[in-house]
Parts: sequence; structure tokens; C-alpha cells
Amino acid sequence: MKQFGRRYQLALGNPHDGLFIDALRVSFDLCKTIDAKPNPAQICIWNLNRTHLNQLLSGTFKRVALSVGYTELRLLYTGDILKATLQRDGLDSILVLECADGDTDYRHARVSLTLKAGTSDQQAIQQLAQSLDQTQLGTVAQGRLNSLPRGRVFCGNTRDALSQIAQANQADWSIQDGELLLLPAQQVLADEATLVSQDTGMIGAPEASEDGLIVTALLNPAIRIGGLVRVHSITESFNGDYKVVSVSHCGDTYGDEWLTTITAVGGAFTPIKDPS
Repeated sequence: MKQFGRRYQLALGNPHDGLFIDALRVSFDLCKTIDAKPNPAQICIWNLNRTHLNQLLSGTFKRVALSVGYTELRLLYTGDILKATLQRDGLDSILVLECADGDTDYRHARVSLTLKAGTSDQQAIQQLAQSLDQTQLGTVAQGRLNSLPRGRVFCGNTRDALSQIAQANQADWSIQDGELLLLPAQQVLADEATLVSQDTGMIGAPEASEDGLIVTALLNPAIRIGGLVRVHSITESFNGDYKVVSVSHCGDTYGDEWLTTITAVGGAFTPIKDPS
């Protein structure tokens, strides 16, 4: 089924106050990747009132959450607001927000932790996650990670400790929409594969690249980093299941742009379950 009737909701705020926007003109351009660097986004809002402009320009509102959809809304992006600037275009005022998912925890979270011999890497990750004030423990590979043969001390940036554990397990870690994800190379999220075809919004034909198969489609918030997509196109050699390693979303609520671009890799993948 093709996707009609696009909708959005933009939430801006802090733990004590906030606002929701669903009628103003909003544009967005964001990219999520499977590596550890915070996912960037640029979000533009047209003609906010003075009170809300001041709350954002002054840094009173520090968080953003963007949900999009068709018949129903689904979270597309959440992150920290790094910078807010005001631009003019004729009579219009345009607030430009530069954002990054998990940026505060990535840059500032620190840990001082001593682990005894026999501690599993999964247990270590759970303890490291406690130092991430704005990030929840999300999907972490279960039952397949190593154990520490000797005691170990982690002291320093939490991101460095997570990178050490991920590398030892041939895995990738990242923060996706405020959740910690650690996924070995041959595993995918347990979600059902998302079908990408002409009937579900594929635009043009898939293209092979050094980074993987690139597929463009109508905006689809169901596409997740580490998830599985099932490609069905007129180029039969590209058909099959792929793991999403990068996804970009761009849209303009008053324009034609409303797209998702996926980069995905092929292989034999095993799904893992989200923690219950």
C-alpha cells in the first residue's frame, strides 16, 4: 500500500516544560548510522511565536522529538538541541535547530567501575549504561557476548568502555532515539522485516555501492538501524533481506520532499530479542 495523508508532531522542551507543534511549516534532514557517533539532525520551524522562539534561542528547551506517519504517528528522531539560530526569508522567520541523538551522554558520560573475573560483557554493558543519564538501555545482544577472564577496571569516558566491549565482540554500539543499542555484525533486531517495494513506496531502483545497497523510498519511520528490510524490485538480483546500517530521512511539511534513503548490507542474520 502506498503512503498517503502524511502527518507530523514535533515536541520541544525540558523535563519540566515543553510544547507540541503539528500545524506550522517544519522541515527536517537527519541521518542515523550504526556507528557510535551521535546521529545529527537539522530541523527548521517557520514562524514560531516570540515566547517559544525565546525558549529555544535561550537554551531553555534542550530536547527534541519528531514523530511522523500517515494514519498514525511513529517516533522518527529524538535528541539534544545543540544550537538554535534564527533566519529570515522575506516576511518569514525560520528557527534552525542543530541536533544530535545522545550527544550529551556521548561527550560527557564518565565511569569508574571495577568488575570481577567472570563478569559477562552483557553485565558490564548494563552497569556502564547506568552512567548514561539521558539514555535508556535498549537492545543488547544476549547470550552471545564474552566474559571477562580476569577482573577489569573501566575509568574514563563511557563511550570508550562501550567501544572496547563492542570491538571484542565484533559488534557495533550506538545511541538510537535515546536508547543504547549493541548489536553484533551477524545479528539484527527482532522486528519483522520491513518490505520495501514499489507498492510500499520505493522510488526508482536500488543501487549498489561500496557501503551497501542504497534504496530510496517514501518516508518510512519503521526503518530502524540494525533492523531488517526486505527489498523487492524489478532488479531481481537485488531482491532479498538486508541489515540497515544507515538511514536518512528528509521532509518538508509544506513541500514535496518526504523521503527515506536506506543503506543496507546483505548476509545471513540472526534476530535478537529486545529485553523484556
